[in-house]
Amino acid sequence: MRYKALVCMLWLLWGCGPVAEAPEDQRQTRQQQQFPVVANPIETEIMPPKPHQGWIACGGRWTAGEGAGIGAGFADQLEAAVVNAGITGEPLPGLLQRLPQLLDRKPDGLILEVGQEDEALNAPPKAFQKHLNTLGTKLSEYPGLKLIVLVSAQDASYREPIAAFAEKQGAQLLSGDAFASPPTAVQHDALAEQVRQMLY
Repeated sequence: MRYKALVCMLWLLWGCGPVAEAPEDQRQTRQQQQFPVVANPIETEIMPPKPHQGWIACGGRWTAGEGAGIGAGFADQLEAAVVNAGITGEPLPGLLQRLPQLLDRKPDGLILEVGQEDEALNAPPKAFQKHLNTLGTKLSEYPGLKLIVLVSAQDASYREPIAAFAEKQGAQLLSGDAFASPPTAVQHDALAEQVRQMLY
């Protein structure tokens, strides 16, 4: 009888003894399965880019920086104040196609270099005027947008309509001999200084 009682006590003691625990890494895995970690939606949400509160430069070879070293074109020299969106060889119809995307960035203003690429392509003056009218219509949808117009064409059939367009838009106008020859680094430096004064 005593023997049976002793065996029962040993069984009880054995049953109440310390429980062997799983290794740390296994415990963490079980906890993750029972309580899965949910990512913070605020941290994982992809935030849209902030609009650029500056200027965007649009145009052809001059704006793109042709004739200057990389990053040394007149628009690039304006640094953080201006985003350079110039494309060498782009005439006015090309700019009209991508203008809505540029304006979606809600810039404070646009620097528009207009004329040389259309002139090089011998664009009919009437068609060029029509494109200028379309440009004016699109810009009228953005009241308060500031404009600087650079007349890079040489022929009067392009220069005069651009000047009239700039006046109608209330834009600052820059036209002169700077665009009379192919762009060089020196000309870009001088143009950057002129545009900088117009910006500030």
